Amino acid sequence: MGKLVTFVLEIFRLLFLLALTMIVLGGLEQGLFKLLYDRTLYPGSAGIGNFIVFFVLYRNYWQFKGWFQSDKNQKLGMSLTASLTFLSLLLILLPFGVPVLG
Repeated sequence: MGKLVTFVLEIFRLLFLLALTMIVLGGLEQGLFKLLYDRTLYPGSAGIGNFIVFFVLYRNYWQFKGWFQSDKNQKLGMSLTASLTFLSLLLILLPFGVPVLG
């Protein structure tokens, strides 16, 4: 298989994993928020946090399991991974700490 074909397949795989991650994490957060506050969650900061979780997972794990292999594939550094994970956790938990008024 040519490099272009494997690259295109990897892009589709990336988009599928992104959609799956956002749907699963968003659904879990919506269900938990509804259970705790009996309201729907505004997905602003939690959506950004979920995207950061996806980015960390993709760069540190999923990119090495895909079809497109490159010498430029590298894991994120340990401190950057920890910082991004903390930031995403903060953004995901923010709506739970400050429930929507109304």
